Amino acid sequence: MKARPLLRWAGVLCVFAAVSVYCIEASGSGDPKAPAAEQADIVLIDDMTAYGKLELPPVVFAHDKHTEALKKAGKDCAACHKQENGKLVLKFMRVADGDAQAMKSVYHDNCIGCHAQTAAKGQKAGPQDGQCRSCHNPKAAAGKQLDMGFTNVLHYRHAESKDIASPSGDKDNCGRCHHEYDKAAKKTVWAKGKEGTCRYCHLDKPVKDAALGVEVESFRQAAHNDCVTCHLGMEQKKQATGPVLCAGCHGATGQKSIRANDKKVLDKIGGELPRMKRGQPDAAVIAVNVDKAQAASGARIYAMRPAPFDHKAHEQATDTCRACHHKSMDSCTKCHTVQGTKDSNFVTLETAMHGLASTRSCVGCHQTRQADPKCAGCHTSADRGKKASNESCRKCHAEPVQGLPALDPAALSGMKAADEKPLAEPYLAARRMEAQVFATEDIPEKVTIKVLADEYEPSELPHRKIVMTLLKNMKDDKLAGYFHGDMGTVCQGCHHNSPVSKTPPSCASCHAKPFSPNEPGRPGLKAAYHGQCMGCHTAMKLEKPVATDCANGCHKPRKK
Repeated sequence: MKARPLLRWAGVLCVFAAVSVYCIEASGSGDPKAPAAEQADIVLIDDMTAYGKLELPPVVFAHDKHTEALKKAGKDCAACHKQENGKLVLKFMRVADGDAQAMKSVYHDNCIGCHAQTAAKGQKAGPQDGQCRSCHNPKAAAGKQLDMGFTNVLHYRHAESKDIASPSGDKDNCGRCHHEYDKAAKKTVWAKGKEGTCRYCHLDKPVKDAALGVEVESFRQAAHNDCVTCHLGMEQKKQATGPVLCAGCHGATGQKSIRANDKKVLDKIGGELPRMKRGQPDAAVIAVNVDKAQAASGARIYAMRPAPFDHKAHEQATDTCRACHHKSMDSCTKCHTVQGTKDSNFVTLETAMHGLASTRSCVGCHQTRQADPKCAGCHTSADRGKKASNESCRKCHAEPVQGLPALDPAALSGMKAADEKPLAEPYLAARRMEAQVFATEDIPEKVTIKVLADEYEPSELPHRKIVMTLLKNMKDDKLAGYFHGDMGTVCQGCHHNSPVSKTPPSCASCHAKPFSPNEPGRPGLKAAYHGQCMGCHTAMKLEKPVATDCANGCHKPRKK
């Protein structure tokens, strides 16, 4: 007795979902023509699963296809979506979900009804009543939506737009998007100086905020309600605006178009974005929060030396504040403590700064830069798991410098960002930001390798040319320049595992010929040369010579 109603529901859902909404010239959502990877508009209608197991699969619905069909018919979003409090409701033809029967009717009555009306006019229409499998198609392409991020360039484009009408009247349009809920006024208002990412309040799912007495929309709801609705409004006014279709934000082609427009804007302003006006510091000091009372008692404090941080330079090196800040614009050390906190999911400060698995950590982000072919020859994947050297640690954790203010973790604990700036800036100004190598005359011009001299002519390595090319590759790169600011650091790309020296030991001093079984983790000399040289050429994508061109590269035939 219970199975039959469920079957009816499933059938109804299929039909109305696929036919869905706006039919008109749409031929049915179960028949997508574009490759799945290109169908960013595919929406899975599975609302009925909340009421029990379905006997037919959920409906795969092509949203853009229906939107365009409606537009041609002179209709808009209101054909399928109702409004509440002046905002478009994302749910189909309803403001809230009802019981199972009501939900079924919403979809079937409206989707099939629209298709039937369209067909009655002699126009191409979607599936009709009884064609359940046309919508509930288990083989329908699932589609793919790419994540849409709001980059700093996009933020600039919105802040500078003269067409965006900010209800708060601010010239930077901050109040158009940034808001917080005013419980007394029972509405959202712009809180100047408290702007953060949307994700700070708008989470993956809607959340009932008991303190405010409201349900906070999910990020998906907020983004579509605010962004798409705003774009639609501007489109109606014939103003230049952003995407109004799914594919415009979530499709590869749409995102490529956005990036192209971003580049045009960047080129127009000289390639460098003006800084956001959020009151963020130019410089700060990242330090472990310590117990001041314990420190005052004379107890020994175990903490790494504080790290002066160039916030301004990092803003230019990232395309969004979320590259470091998760949701709020608070300092890292507010949540990431020595032990970690609930708000940080107990990710400690040490892991937050050094974790290799996250691109939000300092070391993790820097390592993504090392994947650039210019860097990859030296920074191989095998090196990324190695323990950092003391010299590397000191690059960030500042050693005391005579004449500069001491960076005391106890004094820095709880200090305001504005007060950290004068402490950090002298250390940052003293940094050498250009890569250095030994004097040219101290760098051998050529190195002759005779390991395979019994088979080939000796290999001639253009040693100085290689060093100077690596140095040239780091020109104008502040990150590379700073971390290669000590003479000898560049040399260690090849001369690894030995002390920095103007005259490092030869490869043969460590790599035996032949391979020594007593050193299983150390390749023999022949393997070391080939692994290092060929690996570097491959990682740097060098074409002359390619890594596998033995005869024309390193090993010329022996002269007879």
